[in-house]
Amino acid sequence: MKKKTLVVLICCIILATLFSGCQDSKAKKNGYADKLYLYNWSEYMTQDVLDGFKKEYGIEVVQSTYESNDEMMAKLIAGKKGQYDIAVPTNYYIKSMKEKGLLEPYDKNAIANLKNIDPSYKNLQYDENNQYTVPYMGTVSLWVGNKKMLDKSGVTINKMSDLKNNALKNNIVLTDDPQDDISIALTAMGKDPTTHDVDTIKSTINYWNNMEDYVKSISDVSDARTMLARGEISVANVYSGDALQAMDQNKDLQVVMDNEKKSFSIDNFVLLKGSKHKKEAELFINYCLRPDVSAKLTEEYKYVCLNKAAVSQLPDSLAKNTACVLTDKMKKQLFYINDFDANSTSAMVDVMTRVKSSR
Repeated sequence: MKKKTLVVLICCIILATLFSGCQDSKAKKNGYADKLYLYNWSEYMTQDVLDGFKKEYGIEVVQSTYESNDEMMAKLIAGKKGQYDIAVPTNYYIKSMKEKGLLEPYDKNAIANLKNIDPSYKNLQYDENNQYTVPYMGTVSLWVGNKKMLDKSGVTINKMSDLKNNALKNNIVLTDDPQDDISIALTAMGKDPTTHDVDTIKSTINYWNNMEDYVKSISDVSDARTMLARGEISVANVYSGDALQAMDQNKDLQVVMDNEKKSFSIDNFVLLKGSKHKKEAELFINYCLRPDVSAKLTEEYKYVCLNKAAVSQLPDSLAKNTACVLTDKMKKQLFYINDFDANSTSAMVDVMTRVKSSR
């Protein structure tokens, strides 16, 4: 029996080697390298899509992940150029990345599927000619409440001031995102949520100090989503994709404060300076913008679909969900979190660091 098992194992290894060789030769035959290197958010690219790309082109996508834009920036600045080919920064980091010489312009002729992106998500302030960026997915910052828990407590949440309710003490969770958390406070204070004014930004610490008894935690994305899904908290501010994922798991969840202003941001594919596999990277980005591939990714992660050609391939539960395919009415409620200068960014991080450390 052991000999038979050994023979089967050897055969499997041989077949795997042959298959791998076929994939490599396919890439080389078409003039491509057999690998490219993607630096991406965790839980933001399915293995199915990576496998499909390799099967079609013979190119393996080697993926490394990060948990925040700051982590990504720090590693790219500290590391040597050419370590990665593609990254997926949020729009308000693009200006800084350009200034630091981290980005490489892409060949628009190589990414013909850019035409599939809804025009309202192209040629935006952070990259007016889409010279460096290809929109991937969008995020709306949403307040999500557990209807069952809120009804039991007699709480209705229609506006920011409704959060300051004794029934919500130690029952609200924020996503750990300084830019977004500051914009929430500014909105609640009736200020411009996109201001760069450092003194105004610093003043938000008073708002969060006054909310100290109500905020249970400032958590990473996955923890906030999990607490909502498990019914451990009444209210949380989370990214739209995480909101819809949690709603799939817990039918008591619903979006609250429907008519309040909401922040909107776009994660973009970018080519990194020093990329050793530029044409392979452009091929992969173009592949991800195909309607069928984009629909797969949207269905998996449920973030805002920016690909108008993919909408018809989404299930109705997403195609008709205004948190996934934005209506004109929803778009009017949104404000972009755009690039911030070094001083305003530092002030935001400092405020939220102080808020967290005082807990």
